[in-house]
Amino acid sequence: MQKFVRFGRRLALPSTVEIRHELRAFSAQEDIREGCAATEGLSSGATWDEIYARRAGTKS
Repeated sequence: MQKFVRFGRRLALPSTVEIRHELRAFSAQEDIREGCAATEGLSSGATWDEIYARRAGTKS
């Protein structure tokens, strides 16, 4: 990250490429979570904790 000096402090500012990469990674994680939720028969808004709880309940 590039350093930017503001009010005597050095701040790390991410580049456009780094921001774009983070957004793509976040989007991919959300797609995977929605797919796992659908596989478990949950709504697409289910959290990872709900997915893990469902999986733990079906294996017991």
